[in-house]
Amino acid sequence: MAQTYIGSTLRTGSDTLTDTVDGGYVVVSQTGTVTTVAAGTATSVSFTLPAYSQIINFFVDMLTVPSFGTATTVPVTIGTVASGTQYLSATDASLVGRTSLTFTSAQLTSMSDIGATQTVVFTADPNGTLSSQGVFRLTITYAQKV
Repeated sequence: MAQTYIGSTLRTGSDTLTDTVDGGYVVVSQTGTVTTVAAGTATSVSFTLPAYSQIINFFVDMLTVPSFGTATTVPVTIGTVASGTQYLSATDASLVGRTSLTFTSAQLTSMSDIGATQTVVFTADPNGTLSSQGVFRLTITYAQKV
């Protein structure tokens, strides 16, 4: 599939675009996957977002169901470093196809403007060993505002 690159913020509207006129930002996305390992150690995937973007939402999808050994859950986190929780606290992603996410006020504030921090890390960390690997996909939707 072909990809299009836009080198700066893309805005839409019906008038001269300023912050006080009916212009808006285009919502874009990035996606990546993590594959759990049999030993049950944490695995992560990193994304680089444009500075000062607003994260709109995260979608966590289980693509391949893991078989449990001693593990009973596969908690996932989203932060600025591996196992970080700046955007999502540990949430079990092993029970459904798409995990229903909830955020704290502090996490929503962090998502509203990521500042100069550009790295977002999605981590899957089973609470024990696995008999077979699971695959989890994270899709980030965000608006580039600068």
